[in-house]
Amino acid sequence: MKVKNIILRGLYQSLGLATYCILVVVIMSNLPKLFTSNPGVTNNLLQGFMFLIIFLVSALITGSIALAYPISLAFRKNIKEAAFIVLSTVLWSILFLIIALVTAIIIYKP
Repeated sequence: MKVKNIILRGLYQSLGLATYCILVVVIMSNLPKLFTSNPGVTNNLLQGFMFLIIFLVSALITGSIALAYPISLAFRKNIKEAAFIVLSTVLWSILFLIIALVTAIIIYKP
């Protein structure tokens, strides 16, 4: 696989991870609306359960997005390409994190 394709594969996987993270944040930010329909009634057990289930499912989904193709390559003895794709995904994700942090600092600057 060419270097350009490896870099693009990492970019696409990282974009998938970022999109999924945004989706989970939107869902989790709306969860309190589901649990506060009866004022004065809180169900900490159900909230904790929902958080852990979302956390576990998120770990499975993000692991699949980031590692499914590299693992497939590794089984086909293309370990070097698999490692470079994982590295590319990590580097793109770090770049997205830096962009998000800089954006947050600019937007929420007092």
